[in-house]
Formats: sequence, C-alpha cells, structure tokens
Amino acid sequence: MPIIDSFMNKMNLFEFLVEALRNQNYAEAIILLSKNILINREALYGIGEWAAKYNLRELGDDCLARALDRLFEIDRATLQTKIVLASAKTFELNLDQIHSDSTSISLSGDYKNQDTKAIKLKRGYSKAHRPDLKQLIYNLCVTRDGAVPVHFKCFDGNRTDDSFQLEIWNSLRTLLQRSDFTYVADSKFCVGPTMSKVDSEHGLFVTMVPKTRAETKDFRKELEQGDVRWEKILRKRSNRYLKEFDTFEVATGDYRLREGFRLYWYRSSQKAKRDAESRKNRISLAVDRLENLTLDRLRGPKTASSIEKKIEKILARYQVKDWVSVEVKFDTHEKFKALSRGKPTKETQYRKIDIKKPRLHIKKNMEMIGKSKLLDGIFPLATNKKDQAIETLKIYKYQPYIEKRHMHFKTSQNGDSIWLKKNTRIEALMFAEYIAQMTAALIERALRKGMQDKKIEAMPCLPENRNSTSPTFDQLLRIFDDCSSHQLIERGQVIKKFAEPLTKIQTQILTLLEVPVKNYTP
Repeated sequence: MPIIDSFMNKMNLFEFLVEALRNQNYAEAIILLSKNILINREALYGIGEWAAKYNLRELGDDCLARALDRLFEIDRATLQTKIVLASAKTFELNLDQIHSDSTSISLSGDYKNQDTKAIKLKRGYSKAHRPDLKQLIYNLCVTRDGAVPVHFKCFDGNRTDDSFQLEIWNSLRTLLQRSDFTYVADSKFCVGPTMSKVDSEHGLFVTMVPKTRAETKDFRKELEQGDVRWEKILRKRSNRYLKEFDTFEVATGDYRLREGFRLYWYRSSQKAKRDAESRKNRISLAVDRLENLTLDRLRGPKTASSIEKKIEKILARYQVKDWVSVEVKFDTHEKFKALSRGKPTKETQYRKIDIKKPRLHIKKNMEMIGKSKLLDGIFPLATNKKDQAIETLKIYKYQPYIEKRHMHFKTSQNGDSIWLKKNTRIEALMFAEYIAQMTAALIERALRKGMQDKKIEAMPCLPENRNSTSPTFDQLLRIFDDCSSHQLIERGQVIKKFAEPLTKIQTQILTLLEVPVKNYTP
C-alpha cells in the first residue's frame, strides 16, 4: 500500500478528483476503489471490511455508490486529460507512439432498465467467447514507453471496433495537442475513410491489413504463381523458444493499398511453424469430431439438411471449411416386419422395409491445404510513414504489450466481475479500473527503469527465488504480501508499534522505486 500511495501522490490523483467531484469523501472513495481493484477486488459492501486491514478509512457501500454516481455525472474526459498530462510530465513519458486495442467485458444479468445517457450493455461479438452474456467494449491506448495507459473509453456492447477508431484517434489528438504521433492499431483501423482522414490531418499510423481486403487476394494469387521474392531483414531469438531464432523477411517490390498507402508483406519463420501446427490441429480435431458424430442419436429427423447443419456447425467451429469436405451418403438396409401381432409362426407373413442410414464421407482438400501453406507466417502491415520495412515491423511488434494490459485487467484486476446493477455506475467504475491500470503500469515502468539505470539484469521476483528480467505488478504484490505492522495494546492504550524487518529484495525494490523505507515502519 505505501508503494501505491507513493505513485498515486505523484500522479496528483486526490487533488484532481477533489477538484472534479467537489467532495473529498467522494475523491477518497474513488481512490479506495482503485486500490481495492489493484490488491483484492471486492464488491462494494466488502470494501469497508477490506480497508480496515490496511488501516485505511472505512467507507460504506452507500458512500462508494454515491461517489460512482457523482463520477458519472462529471466531465470525465477532462479529468482523464489532467491526470494523463500530469503523469506524463512527472514520469517523463514518451508519447510519440501510441498503441490501441479493445476488449469485451461480459456481464451477468438482464439489465433491462438501463439509463439512456450511459453505455448500453448489449449482446455483440464477444471476444471472451460468451455470446450469451451482455457486454461492454473497453478500448485502451498505451504508450510505447512502458505500455502505460494514457487513454480509455467504453462503448456499447454491440459496437464494432472499426466504428470508433477515428473517434479514439481524435481523442488522442485532443489529449496530446498534436497529431504527428504514431497510432498503432489492429486490422479494424484499416478502413479507407478512417486512414484517409487521419492522413489528411497529418497523423501517422501503422495497422494490420485484414484478409478481406482485395490486396490480400491479389497477393495470394502472386504467391500461387511464384512471382513473390523475399528479402531477409531481421533475425532474432524467439520469445517463446529461446533455443530457436525467428527470421523475418519482406516481399520485395512497391506494394500499395488502393488508397495509396504503403503496404509491407512480412514472413516470419516462427509464425509459419505456428500457422502450420494450428491448421494441422484444427483439421485433426474437426475430423475426430465428425467421425465420432453418432448420427443415429441425433434428435429430430435424420434428413440430409439436418445432418448438414450439424456438419456446418463443426466445420465453422474449427474454421476448416476450406480444408475439409464432407458428403452425406445414405446406405439402404433391409428390415422385415410381421404383418400380424403375437409370436411368429410358420404362417406369419412379413413386409420388407428399406431403411436409409446416413453415413459421412470425410475428405481433406489437399489442394486448398497446399495453397494455405503458401500463406503460413505471412502478415501485412500498412502505413503512411516513410520508414523502412524493418522500422515499421519493430513499431508493430510492440502491439502484444497492450494485450498483456487487457490480460492483467481481466485476471489480476478481475475486471469481468461486475457486481453493480446500474449501467451508470458501471461506466463510472471503468474509470476507477483505468486509474488502477495506469498506477500498476507506472510502478512496473519505474521498477524496470530503475533496474536498467542500475544495470540489474534480473531480480528474484518469482516463486522459489527464480529471476525475472521484467518484474510485473503481480510479482510485486507477492513479494510484499507478508509485510505487516503490529501494535502492543494495554488497557486500550497503544504502548508500542513495530513492524517486521524488510527482506533484502523488498529493500532493493523500494530503493529502485524511490519509495522511502520508513513508510514500512511505524
């Protein structure tokens, strides 16, 4: 908690919140919510009891709920801008390159009566693979410098990413008071009007090109005809397999999008292996599922159309429609049925019945599999920058760090657990989630920067004192989890306060974070 307090003080969070909310109790409530999200996510009614463990001011759930109501009513965009600009100045953040990505947050419940002024909790494309639940879309933007969140915004659950990319870029331009920063996004940004608008405003971007674009189909034809030539531009050790190397190549030639922007086609040796393995596993799983499909036990009529629907569902689930073909055939079996009741005798007459039993003929489309192999390891990037292919590649390769922020949001911060009924309070709660994300990211950045300045390659932050070259906030929580203070009380009077001595790694971390050791002593 002293570490979190130190960084929140440097961010001037309390002052900004008091100014915006015009109430110190509400400001303390929002900060308390953010601290609880960082350490141990609780429902509103459990935060008071949790706060007592850390000797924090105990606020009831009514006060916390009213604070969220007030936070929803104010101008949160202006508040976010003040916090970000102050933090950027205090921690000297480099804002030249911003990465953007979104995730979906699932919510259990009906949410029938929603406030029309707040975000709409609706069913949409679920990135958490829960289409049965309502959701909201949480978009986050982080810096290339330490993956520190500098902007967030929530959208209705049925909004698609391509519909708000330009809105996000305009918000960043307003926040940074400049348009020449590099905006890095996924394929949802690769829309003609969006790219042209950003380019006309002197903005810079790097984006993935979707498979649905005509340029992708044209390049695939060139590959099939053998007209593509590759040039090696980078060889580095693989992040996943340290004993292997990843070789990157770029297709030679001047490739362009139809809007005129530069298009680079890259090929990664490690990605090629992953693509081939993924295709093999998906085909294997689909074929096993089809072979084990017991047609006799299917509910409803055993017609060809009903069986084909089952087959289509399996092929779509594993995304193997181009590689696996299935034909439904019917085998005729003879069956004899007695025309009279009772035990059969010599005089019993029988009627022959022809029964058609369905059978699946599964076949792998080797021609399409061979064509798909040509695309293994290939991914296209579009940009309006004048950088070379290798520089554009290095810019985009930082994109996975924002995905780690989303993973931390849903795991450590338990962001998917929403125990609120009003969508207005849920929208305000997302602001507290963002504050928690930003605080954790700044702590991680400061620790890693301190290690770099002191030339420390790794620290024993993992269980069993294993070394970590990039300590995370979760590792920090584990290291300081056993820190506690004690009081000796006699007849209701505190006689003495004392704390357990800090370990060597704890003292080292506090020094790197520039947090006074005395904060952990009475």
